[in-house]
Amino acid sequence: MNKPTENGFATAIKMVSGKWKLDIICELGATPRRFGRLRQSIPAISEKMLTQQLRELEADGLVN
Repeated sequence: MNKPTENGFATAIKMVSGKWKLDIICELGATPRRFGRLRQSIPAISEKMLTQQLRELEADGLVN
């Protein structure tokens, strides 16, 4: 079977795939937050994971 061509939707899904990325985006969508405040608003995420996910979102151009 041939692999379907990449489209905008598939690219968007890849950018936000992950356990925490949607939670982070939703929290940042409400209001811009500093790292500590964001960490408090998502208590189940570790600092290491939050840092990693934020770096990935930044690399994809979704946050700055």
